[in-house]
Amino acid sequence: MENRRTFRPVSVEVGGRYRIVTTVMDVGKLLLLDEWPDHRRAWWRAEMAVLDAFNDAAEPEEVRSAFLVAADEAHLQYLA
Repeated sequence: MENRRTFRPVSVEVGGRYRIVTTVMDVGKLLLLDEWPDHRRAWWRAEMAVLDAFNDAAEPEEVRSAFLVAADEAHLQYLA
């Protein structure tokens, strides 16, 4: 089941270290960390994309895209 919720890896620097996310669950966990710098509009959209994916209303690549927008908005370094 988790297989269908995977996407191409993203390495993002949060809290002074790089973390690699490859699943919808990884994104959800990372967004909820206290180290995420802000919770602005893109952050909320990424969280909603995670929830939508778990309800089969969004594809993993949509979550990945929303996550990258949130990382941009938070001025985080990432490799996608």
